[in-house]
Amino acid sequence: MAGTVVDGMLANVAGATVGIGKGKPKMGGTLTVGTLSDVPNYHIFNGSQGKLDASGFCVANALYDPLFIMSENGKVALPMLALSGTPNSDYTVWTIKLREGVGFTNGATFDADICVANYTAAAADPTVGLAIQPIITSVTKVDAYTVAYNMVIPFASFLVSLANTQICYMAHPVSFVPTYTGDPIGTGPFKVKSWQVGVESQFVKNHKYWRKDGAGRRLPYLDGVNFKTIVDSQSRNEALQAGAVDMMLQQTGTQIKQLKTMKGVTMITDQTQPADPAINCLILNTTGTLNQYFCWANEFASIGVPGGLPYVLKGEAIPTAVQDADWLGTLGAVNPSTLMWDTTLKPVMNDLSIRQACAMAINRSTYFKIIDGNVGSVSDGLYRKTSPFYDNPGYPAYNPSKAKALVQAYMSTNNLTSVGIVIDILSDDSTAQQAYAFFEQQLGAIGITTTPRPLVQSTLINNVIYGEYDCATWNQFGGVDPSLNYVWFLSLSATASPAAGGLGLTTLPAGTNIAGAVNFAHQGDPVVEASMLQALASKPGTPIEIRSWRTVNSQFAKQVPYLWLDQLVNAWAARDNVQNWNYGTAADGTTRTFTPTQDVSRWDQIWLS
Repeated sequence: MAGTVVDGMLANVAGATVGIGKGKPKMGGTLTVGTLSDVPNYHIFNGSQGKLDASGFCVANALYDPLFIMSENGKVALPMLALSGTPNSDYTVWTIKLREGVGFTNGATFDADICVANYTAAAADPTVGLAIQPIITSVTKVDAYTVAYNMVIPFASFLVSLANTQICYMAHPVSFVPTYTGDPIGTGPFKVKSWQVGVESQFVKNHKYWRKDGAGRRLPYLDGVNFKTIVDSQSRNEALQAGAVDMMLQQTGTQIKQLKTMKGVTMITDQTQPADPAINCLILNTTGTLNQYFCWANEFASIGVPGGLPYVLKGEAIPTAVQDADWLGTLGAVNPSTLMWDTTLKPVMNDLSIRQACAMAINRSTYFKIIDGNVGSVSDGLYRKTSPFYDNPGYPAYNPSKAKALVQAYMSTNNLTSVGIVIDILSDDSTAQQAYAFFEQQLGAIGITTTPRPLVQSTLINNVIYGEYDCATWNQFGGVDPSLNYVWFLSLSATASPAAGGLGLTTLPAGTNIAGAVNFAHQGDPVVEASMLQALASKPGTPIEIRSWRTVNSQFAKQVPYLWLDQLVNAWAARDNVQNWNYGTAADGTTRTFTPTQDVSRWDQIWLS
């Protein structure tokens, strides 16, 4: 899920034509692509319901088509499976006209019923649903090829979500049932041949694919595309150099620098894309609890934490003891000895002064140089400095002396002799280990002891989702529009009645907000929430929209739910025989799109020379 909001790339200025084919496409051949990760289970890899990170979007673009795709400048949603999207006067209903004559690889026809079924499955999914329920109340059929997306809130830039998040993909509903064990089924340019999860997935040409290029040639050009999972960033470089893969995605600065000098290889990055980049950061558990929304929703009943939602559903008042349990019932920290969540431990990251101290302790410029090889730029918030949404947010400057004083004051106030946290990092990745060593040194210098918890990516993400973490290495956010990040920062009034959109926890201090289900840093901030709602209801590009998103950024600088580090630079590299890999078009086969998109290329117009 961490990758559901990471946006696409364009060629850098120095190589504007890199990856663009200049001859007649050659048909046939199989392309092998090196990716960072794989899905946990390909049987659930079904469009809107799938759990997609950057590599997941790579595979999804081979199997599925999106409803829309973003234009080359990142500003307009262009037709794909959808022909158009029209809002009502207050942006609370979007009417989507769908394309006729599109078939799935199993022979079924794409239509409004399919679109409704995809939303229904996604909304019911125990994790994906949490990210879309705060935005969409329902999707209803208007006629055979028209649907209405009914919004929870006014949402002026919603079409971006139907082009840049996983709900843009349409899968056949036969795969939605829990007992389904077949292959994923889409309308895309390829279909599944085989899939060894965590190792390699292989796809073959969909000979009935509905799209053609600008010259009338049926797509795709390739006979097949294979995705090899190579977790270690250096190993991916070596695989490309040795010819074990033809293309690959790279996100580590040191290895990106190596690609620039690799013979027989060309590369592009997203450093000049018309979108804010994803950000490398440390995400912090600002409440020192498990996910409080999950507590309220009764998700932790099995471990003895009662939830408030069952009482709400019965129209009853939530007992005081249950309210207290939802608010602080899972207070704790990761035990540095067992590396398990321990409710007997006092949390640290729920104290603002400690979060501020951590921000002041980490020299972001040094991190940028040592860990990421000066590739990208240092970050102080959500936006790059050239973004219209950027205004200096006032993020804490590097000041280890002041940071140390804050830690000492915290220990004195709380009668402690030490302060320690556990940092979750990716296992099997040498760069992650190097980054941890840097954090250990920087935080140790101000009196904070750290312990690493190496985890595979899916486990690290799940722990962050459920709140079973102190601090974790993370990258997320960015995109062609800030609205893509709304659900990740959402919080709800804890004290308002459910009828007013609150949680009904009346014993809490007035004005208390609880972070939404997928607000993984647990920052319950009414200022952030009000600013985002104002931005979403405003026409894109207006002063009120820009001012509101700037307020969100400045609140993060004050509350420090994330320790910002630097821009996550995505680089695509390909061997010289790979043609047209930095090229994509909308449904008409000629209108250029924002490519590679979603950290990935579209595969239908690539060929091998």
